This record gives sequence, structure tokens and C-alpha cells, in this order.
Amino acid sequence: MVESRRGGPPEHVQAVTFHAETRQLDLCPDSPAYATQLRLIRSRIIRAANDAAGSEAVRTVRVLSVGATAALAPRVAGTAPATDPTVPIGQPR
Repeated sequence: MVESRRGGPPEHVQAVTFHAETRQLDLCPDSPAYATQLRLIRSRIIRAANDAAGSEAVRTVRVLSVGATAALAPRVAGTAPATDPTVPIGQPR
């Protein structure tokens, strides 16, 4: 993720879900202002996430509405696999 000015992870956003089949990372900000900021720096977020992962794992970033916590279906519609490949952030696969 893009680091805060103090060098740590951003305080006003939480990565909530990574959709492996579409390589989409869902982020949840804590205010509408931070949601706007995340949308403006989306390409930097993707680059930083891929640098941290050491691969091209993230293709898109979706900024959810403030307070959203449920894993939503990925933005790109497609054929659903037999198992749910949605991986909540911080949960083992």
C-alpha cells in the first residue's frame, strides 16, 4: 500500500478484500474525503501493492463507500468458479 507521511500504512483506509479471479483490491476509507483521495491516487496504490507483493497481483482498485465491510462481488462480471476465490485481507487462504 501507499505509505503515510510517517512511513507506515495509511491510517484512514483499510484493505477489505482481494478478488483473486479479477485481481481487484477493495479498499474502505473512513471518510468521503479519503475516498476521493484514494480514487485520485489509484495508480500509485496499484503500483505500491504490486511492489509489496513482488508481482503483478493487483490490476484494479475499487474504493468502497465509507463503512463498507462486507465482501462484495468483483466489479467485472464473469463465470463464477466452483469455489469462492474471494480472499478477505488478513485471512489465510
